[in-house]
Amino acid sequence: MATAGSMPRSATRGMGPSLPETVSRAPADALVAVGLSHRTAPIDIRERFALGERRRAEWVDHLTAKAGVSECVVLSTCNRTECYLAGSDAEALDRLGREALCGVSGMGAAGDSYLATLEGAGAVRHLFRVTGGLESLIVGEPQIQGQVRGAYRTGRPTVGPVLHRLFQSALEVGGRVRADTSIASGVTSIPGAAVGLARKVFGSLDGRGVLVLGTGEMGRLTVQCLQREGAGRVFLASRSPARAERVSRPLGALPMRRGAALEALDRVDLVITCTESEAAFLQAAHVRSPRTERTPLVILDIAVPRNVDPRVAETSDVFLYNIDDLRHVVDRARAAREVERERAEAIIERHVAKYRAWRRSRRADPAVRALRNTARRLVDDALAARAPLPGEADEARRLASQAALNKVLHGPTRAIRWLAERSGGEACLRRMEPWLAGEVRRERMRPDEAEGARA
Repeated sequence: MATAGSMPRSATRGMGPSLPETVSRAPADALVAVGLSHRTAPIDIRERFALGERRRAEWVDHLTAKAGVSECVVLSTCNRTECYLAGSDAEALDRLGREALCGVSGMGAAGDSYLATLEGAGAVRHLFRVTGGLESLIVGEPQIQGQVRGAYRTGRPTVGPVLHRLFQSALEVGGRVRADTSIASGVTSIPGAAVGLARKVFGSLDGRGVLVLGTGEMGRLTVQCLQREGAGRVFLASRSPARAERVSRPLGALPMRRGAALEALDRVDLVITCTESEAAFLQAAHVRSPRTERTPLVILDIAVPRNVDPRVAETSDVFLYNIDDLRHVVDRARAAREVERERAEAIIERHVAKYRAWRRSRRADPAVRALRNTARRLVDDALAARAPLPGEADEARRLASQAALNKVLHGPTRAIRWLAERSGGEACLRRMEPWLAGEVRRERMRPDEAEGARA
């Protein structure tokens, strides 16, 4: 999200360029995104807000049980934790989201200064930029699209029409950005940047022994990047020996159990950690033994929360880097993609406009329901006044009347939705609803009014 730093809460609301949008107080009409990212918080803060899969569902259920929160999706990656909320009141959603996230961090009110809030079109634009890779540490990274899809699928029990349309649109935007621009060319992944940093440190990875701790998507990508750079022996470690064997085999890596790997760090020159562990497991005690006649040990911790205790850096002959240290590796790639970024921004703006038009069209729902209910009631009354037809003819007449009614109402329904998308259309529809519902009857004109009308 946009940088908040230690700015007051009021300054973070609606941060970043956004189109003006009036927040309706109808149910689930307010949309808010609350969270933090590598732009607003360092890694030691981000890891405190990280929500692993095991507790995410329980946390979301607790939040959506609160009055005013209709829908919720949480996106938690190594670079961001963001909560997308829909409900009846934007200010209430902001407050509830911040309180819930600060509770996760254990920082209480002190964590609030790292959070940023975006509302309405600003929240829509932000998610589209995230899915398109424009908000990533490495611009254009493809992994974020899968992470957004995973967050949406995991959150389906708490997803309603507003967030369903939002995340479906975001995934469409991500696909369009990558198909229609070259934003994803070059180094576009955190594992790729990590291996690039290792190459700068060693000069070459040829013949180097490397240990990768983590057998998830990040671990697999890391092994592939290492092999492209000509790394020598690549060990892939997991807590589960069976999983290590299963993942290593197609990659051509050497499987290891995590415990054994941590006791054998003197056999490698480079360690890359990328597990989903919620606590650091590589401690200073694992790197105490002297590295006789070997180069210093380089450890790249690209996980959030971190897998490596920061005190490991105090050990002689050990150089420790975390995910925030990758910034200088990707600066040149970011500059080279500036033209593609502009093209991506144009795609995003078109889809923001489409989503806003859809949200405005939803405001036509009460008027459309009123029109259809009134028309259906009039047809039912007319049919009830007629004598029943023999056999199946009566049912056929009813079905034919319903089909004719749907055709007649198609045009007015589209006109109502068109009106809802126009500026001032919502107020006009509110005035129309009593007429569409058949609640207003034209009164007989008094003689003086009739004379005035003729004049």
